[in-house]
Amino acid sequence: MKLTIIPSDSTVYVDNFAIPNIDLSFVPPNIHALQWKVDLGWIEFVENSDFIKPQNEIINELPVWANSAYNAWLNAKTEMEAAAAARTQPTTTGTQIL
Repeated sequence: MKLTIIPSDSTVYVDNFAIPNIDLSFVPPNIHALQWKVDLGWIEFVENSDFIKPQNEIINELPVWANSAYNAWLNAKTEMEAAAAARTQPTTTGTQIL
């Protein structure tokens, strides 16, 4: 799985499928982005108060907040699919005898 989390955009990408407007308020404020590919990734940080941008942190396990963002993406995707299915279902207004 390829996962990208960009809190400032409120967007989560899974395998290049982006869903915007996800509540990512639980992500630590010093995170600019998380990039994950299969079983390795890195965290990109924002500049600190001294205008110094810390080096990226290499990770081999998703942080708890990243798993929460992924679950929020899954929930949003499920809701989108359910709404799309509801729009495509034929509606009936009664029974017609032929």
